[in-house]
Amino acid sequence: MGGSISNGVLRDMSRDQFFCGLLILAAVNGLEGPVWASIVTLGWSDALLGLFDVSAVVWIACVAAAGLLYGSRIREAITIPDAVIGLGILSMAILPFARLSWLALAVLSLYMLSVAPAQSPRQRGALIALAITGPMLWGPALMEAFGTQILKADAILVSSVIGTERIGNVFFGAIGPGGSPTHFAIFQACSSLHGMSIALLAWITISNTLGRAWSARHLAWGLLAAVSVLLVNVSRMSLIGLFPAYYPTIHGPLGNEIAAWLSLTLVIVISLLGVGREALKS
Repeated sequence: MGGSISNGVLRDMSRDQFFCGLLILAAVNGLEGPVWASIVTLGWSDALLGLFDVSAVVWIACVAAAGLLYGSRIREAITIPDAVIGLGILSMAILPFARLSWLALAVLSLYMLSVAPAQSPRQRGALIALAITGPMLWGPALMEAFGTQILKADAILVSSVIGTERIGNVFFGAIGPGGSPTHFAIFQACSSLHGMSIALLAWITISNTLGRAWSARHLAWGLLAAVSVLLVNVSRMSLIGLFPAYYPTIHGPLGNEIAAWLSLTLVIVISLLGVGREALKS
């Protein structure tokens, strides 16, 4: 793994604390953009209540990953390859580009995984950190590259559920007040992809915070959590198609809050059930 650093500022810092500092740096720089945009748009109080337009799961996952690394009892010295990676992460994270910071976090996570003992706090923190880049980096990138196909897939699911026609990302709903069928376009904000990536992040955060070993059955519980969020989102859009007169309620703040809390509750319950059943079998 290379020689250790025996002098300088890094001498009194453990390896996992060093990784923790890099993780916090990358996360803070990645979150700075949406935080300030939320403050400018909404003001401090409303932005704070809305968690600065960032999912609560992302905030919790950042704290959980940093906590695992900082609280690690593995007192290894920082190695020269660690310092080289650290300089690379620093050079990426200090630039004013959020995606570059999330990419830096992905690189750091993969490096930590390559030098982490099995089931150690470093491995578990790295898995959570890597999962954070799902909704913050890879999900938006996939939406930009394959947005048309992803939104079309959502429309196919909704039209299949309510039995109506579909054109691209537009699905037709029930007959409207004027006697003509209503139609609704699915845009990026309504896509199931973001919710599913948040669900997987929540599952990975819960399972690794509790320190459970991974298995094929364990992965199945994670996929079930993601599918539950997909079902909530498709059900919500299907209700819009079936009851277009209630569109403002279902698609508005009330409907959004109900769907968000229902999705989060399902993910937490499924994740805890999965962790509990795996613990009983081990």
